[in-house]
Amino acid sequence: MKAVILGGGLSGCVAANELGKKGIETIIIEKNAYLGGGCHTFFYGGHPYTEGPRPLAIKDGKAFDYINSIVKMRTFPVILDTYIEQDNQFYGFPIHWDDIQAMPDRDKILRELEDRPKVNTATNLEDGWLNAVGPTLYGKYIKTYTEKMWEVESNKVFEDFSWTVKGSPIQCGDRICRLASETESQLQAYPVEETGYNRFFDYCARDSKVYLNTNIEKIDLQKREVDIGGEKIQGDILISTIALDELMENCYGELRYMGRDFYKIVLPIKHIFEKDHHYMYYPNQEQFTRIVEYKNLTGHQADSTLLVMEVPSHSNRLYSYNIRSELDRAARYMSSLPNHVYAIGRLGTYQYLNINQCIDMVTELMDRL
Repeated sequence: MKAVILGGGLSGCVAANELGKKGIETIIIEKNAYLGGGCHTFFYGGHPYTEGPRPLAIKDGKAFDYINSIVKMRTFPVILDTYIEQDNQFYGFPIHWDDIQAMPDRDKILRELEDRPKVNTATNLEDGWLNAVGPTLYGKYIKTYTEKMWEVESNKVFEDFSWTVKGSPIQCGDRICRLASETESQLQAYPVEETGYNRFFDYCARDSKVYLNTNIEKIDLQKREVDIGGEKIQGDILISTIALDELMENCYGELRYMGRDFYKIVLPIKHIFEKDHHYMYYPNQEQFTRIVEYKNLTGHQADSTLLVMEVPSHSNRLYSYNIRSELDRAARYMSSLPNHVYAIGRLGTYQYLNINQCIDMVTELMDRL
């Protein structure tokens, strides 16, 4: 039995590893010169980095154990910060009660919080946040950031807000970022090795035939056949991690995405951010959305430090839109996949999945095969 895997990112590599355990021959076709997609580690000024930070949220430990068995991981808490220009202050994120007490408009904010509805019945992101924290905090932290991140005129276009209002919208106690329910581990993890996850991807693809720097000319889904420019590769099953609309030649129209441009800056100082502080968010009128100090994630030791500034763009496809019309279009693509053709991963399913979810999706697919 042979499986053809389109895309050698995280999901494609894990799929190759799991299929190999079943004794299935695997072929990976990847357009880039490397495996790992957005989790691949590059170097600039001697510093390792990824295009967008890729720590692993430990959660229930399954994904952590999966990766840690191949590439040793270290664990740490993550603390996020944000710069609020109208206050000329740096605060934490998620919104923290201690920061509210120090805000110049504290009394107004407290009145708005007192007036919040007991049940948040909003039907869009803007109203969801307004109901959760009131107009002043929404304006400081969420409104402009989300609008510039997604290039939308109003956050009301997002009919669902559960993906952005997570748990308690205002945090008490410690400053550790709560990415999941408070009953789960709040620690995150990152590979100890300088090359990050790279060896994990190489290990997963160790028994696969890998085509790098390879563009796909045409895909015949019914035949599960891929033309890579003169050579046709056919499999008994086809697993796609590439964009759904690209996979199916835009037959239902192009899916909408946002991307990022990454600007790298090396500075002659050991650290910019405090220990355990990793990201600085900018929810104001500046063009960029976030600055990441990578050595605080990677553990890299140097007398200099690397900052990467992220600017929303359309130069790549990193973030799917959580808008009903786009989700419906993606669902139509998914429902049209023929037998023995499977779509997984962020691009493959048009979902903003983290590392844990990608690994879970692959292992669930393997159980069905």
